Amino acid sequence: MTAQQLRDCLPSCSEKRDFMDHDPPRKDEDFYVNYDPMVGVGTAAVLLTFFFLITIRSFVRWAVMKVRFIRFEKKRRKNEIQLQGLQPVAVVEV
Repeated sequence: MTAQQLRDCLPSCSEKRDFMDHDPPRKDEDFYVNYDPMVGVGTAAVLLTFFFLITIRSFVRWAVMKVRFIRFEKKRRKNEIQLQGLQPVAVVEV
């Protein structure tokens, strides 16, 4: 197919080929001859590991914040109880 014929049939050419390759595959079977499924498995494993680490990090941060809040509340309650016992009694003079 010459360049002029290609321009005439664009964009609905029946023979669309990748012109970067000197002999691109024409069928799916030819395309997947060199396909290595471990590339996809490795990519999925990396993404899953990243997602898992971010989830664990978020959970740990939440747990630490929750523990600090509980400790703060306990100290606050303890201080309130102590302050209530130390408050002066109002003296009324007659």
